[in-house]
Amino acid sequence: MNVKKTYGIFFLVYFTLGVFEAYFVLYIPLFYYEILAVNRNSLAFIQFFGYLSLIFTPVFAYMFDAHIKSERNHKIFVFLCVILLCSCFSIFLINKNILLLYGFFLGVYFLSRMFIRTIMVKIFLTLSVESPKIKHHMILIVNGARGVSFLLVSLVFDFIIKNVYSLPQWEMFFTIGWMLTLPLLSIVLFLRNNTIFSDQSSKNSNEDIESKSIKKKSQKMVLWGAIFLFIAFFLASSDLIFLSLVSSWVLTRYNESSLRIFISLYYVITIFALLGYYFASKIAKRISNHFLLLIFCCIYLFFLVLLPFSNFPMFLVIQCGLAFAGYIANYMYVSIAQTISVNTRYKTFVYQILLMSQSIANIVFTPLGTSLSAFISVEILISLSSILLAFSCGIQLTLVLVNKIKQIKEFNK
Repeated sequence: MNVKKTYGIFFLVYFTLGVFEAYFVLYIPLFYYEILAVNRNSLAFIQFFGYLSLIFTPVFAYMFDAHIKSERNHKIFVFLCVILLCSCFSIFLINKNILLLYGFFLGVYFLSRMFIRTIMVKIFLTLSVESPKIKHHMILIVNGARGVSFLLVSLVFDFIIKNVYSLPQWEMFFTIGWMLTLPLLSIVLFLRNNTIFSDQSSKNSNEDIESKSIKKKSQKMVLWGAIFLFIAFFLASSDLIFLSLVSSWVLTRYNESSLRIFISLYYVITIFALLGYYFASKIAKRISNHFLLLIFCCIYLFFLVLLPFSNFPMFLVIQCGLAFAGYIANYMYVSIAQTISVNTRYKTFVYQILLMSQSIANIVFTPLGTSLSAFISVEILISLSSILLAFSCGIQLTLVLVNKIKQIKEFNK
């Protein structure tokens, strides 16, 4: 497949997925927490079962790696998921007051996204084997598309929502959001006449597997390192315990004007996130990714500790800092996961297993934060997240020191 066309497909797919994510992260929680004021324990229960679908990602990744070899079948799965994903938003628009309907939307969204991402990851890993340069371009494009989608949705919110408590305006806002997801259907036109996987890629991959000469002792060290890295990133993702509450927190802690400023200036936070990814793509090739992951998790922790004590202007500055540091840390973890997975037999499966740390964090921390917010302030939830992130930094520091000691021993041999 033409590399430029592949870049275009990735941007289109992840832009549309970013629109869905923007609604789930910022706007739907605000709508349920403050506009409809639903029971938070009931909402947490629905969220738990919606996010539970995320644990099936590695299973389907293994299925694609081991059993689905036909490119035609891959394309069929993409087409079906695209149609399902766009349709589920329509179902949600019918009656947003029914939490079960929201739970269905959430579950279908994650299942459809899982299929699409698994296939896109397979394309990503196939191309990244051919060229490390493509790997960094892909990571930048994927997250750049996400940033553009957040920016566009925030502008739509500012244009449509003049009274944050007006239900008709929210109806219009959700309808436009549904329209923004329709371009995902055009991926059918891109994929229909293009070859996704080449035989040469498969051969190269097999040759790489056959030519591996890693000792069993080294494999065990990599395995244990991957396990502790998985745990560390799970703890680092504990900020999910309050992230869905941020827009609601701004409205209640400050005021509606502050919420509007926050939404209007969300593109600035997005720009800092994009700058983070750009900066990460430049330094990732020169410095150890494990070391950079530790450094920027520590920087993220610094901003997180300050967040509960901030006034609104400082809150905006901290959000930019969190976006910059957080996106660099995420970039490093994805890069590490890709490096580990390409040297395995079922690379997509291993890659999804490593990324599953964030999926499990979603299942655990998001519903927990929603439920606890009924009687615990968001400030306390942020402090709890800071403690868990500090533990994560401790684990990462240990891994960095162990790798450094290993390098010194190998150098002295």
